[in-house]
Amino acid sequence: MARTATADTIVIKKRELKALLREVVREELARFTAKAEEDWELEEGSVLWQDLVELKKEIREGRVQLLTHEQVFGK
Repeated sequence: MARTATADTIVIKKRELKALLREVVREELARFTAKAEEDWELEEGSVLWQDLVELKKEIREGRVQLLTHEQVFGK
C-alpha cells in the first residue's frame, strides 16, 4: 500500500508504527533513567510498564535476545 498523507492524517504499515513507537519508548526510558534521582518507581499499568511487560513476555518466548555490553560495544 502506498503511503498517503494529508495535514491531519498519515498512513503507515503496522510494523513501521511498532518500530516508531519502540524508538520513542527507548528515548523516553533513557531520558527517564538519566535523572539524578536514585529511587524511582513505575506506575503499574502505565505505557512504559506495559511495554516492559510485553518485552519480558517476548524474551521468555525467545522472540527477543538481549545483548551484553561486550556484544554491543566490543569492550
